[in-house]
Amino acid sequence: MNVSILIVIGALVLFYLDPLGLNTTLYKVLFLLVGMVLAGFVFFKSPQGDRLNSFFKETKIELRKVVWPNRDETMKTTGMIMVAVVIVAIFLWIVDAFFTWAVQLLTN
Repeated sequence: MNVSILIVIGALVLFYLDPLGLNTTLYKVLFLLVGMVLAGFVFFKSPQGDRLNSFFKETKIELRKVVWPNRDETMKTTGMIMVAVVIVAIFLWIVDAFFTWAVQLLTN
């Protein structure tokens, strides 16, 4: 992982400090992209990359086990949430109006 971080830092240094004297943005961006791809390749070949890859595989397996709600359940839940949001918004509006009234009463 340390090598991949060094590659990323090197690519960023080439991009921002421009020690090679590349005046065109195209070459600077290409060097940056090549550096990022190379750093990603080095990272995924490291032990940390292997662990991340196995984590993604296990996550994919677990996602297959999830029972997703059907359309009816999704619509009902969405409707309940929208009603709750409207009720809370009205409550907060009333509380705000009360505090505005109280502050105006105290300051006048």
